[in-house]
Amino acid sequence: PSTASSRRWCWWASSWEWCSKMPRKKQYQWDVETNGQEAPEQLSRSAKKRQSTALQDLGAELTKLPVNELDRLPLTPDLLEALRLYARISNREGKRRQLQFIGRLMREVDAGPLAEAIEARKNGQQADAARLHLTEQWREKLLSAAETDVDDLLAAFPWPDAEAAGRPELEKLLAEARKEDERRPPHARRALFRGIMRLLEQR
Repeated sequence: PSTASSRRWCWWASSWEWCSKMPRKKQYQWDVETNGQEAPEQLSRSAKKRQSTALQDLGAELTKLPVNELDRLPLTPDLLEALRLYARISNREGKRRQLQFIGRLMREVDAGPLAEAIEARKNGQQADAARLHLTEQWREKLLSAAETDVDDLLAAFPWPDAEAAGRPELEKLLAEARKEDERRPPHARRALFRGIMRLLEQR
């Protein structure tokens, strides 16, 4: 065809057009393996690094769990064995290398349920710690209170039921603890602590 102007036939076009610029790259390329659907977005290098670090950190959290709790988690056999081996290693460098291996194995598991299980365990530990602290506070209040103030404290105690069914037992434990000789082993004080703890756990 005639080329009176600066136009020429472009191999990427089906008509005469100006060819001073290359064609714009298509936003979506045809993917034979996905039947022409949009290919999944690829993670950037920084995103992959963050994901890898998160899995490493999660693997490190798993190594802190007691070995007898690992069987309850959705772990692959290889990861379970690697965690058990980590618990048996005493050498610092050996532990470091095993932790790296655990991080690689973490790529083969569904991290979501594992993260949820660890979070639930942490929440349970925090609740236990708070309960221990509250138990100690109540024991000290009851032991240091004047005799005339004990009834008011018992009335304010967070009983697990409206009837305060555990009050007679707690009053007995308290009376024994208050008269216990401080120069002797604090058996009665410990019994009072356990009694308060049981009541708080029933709430």
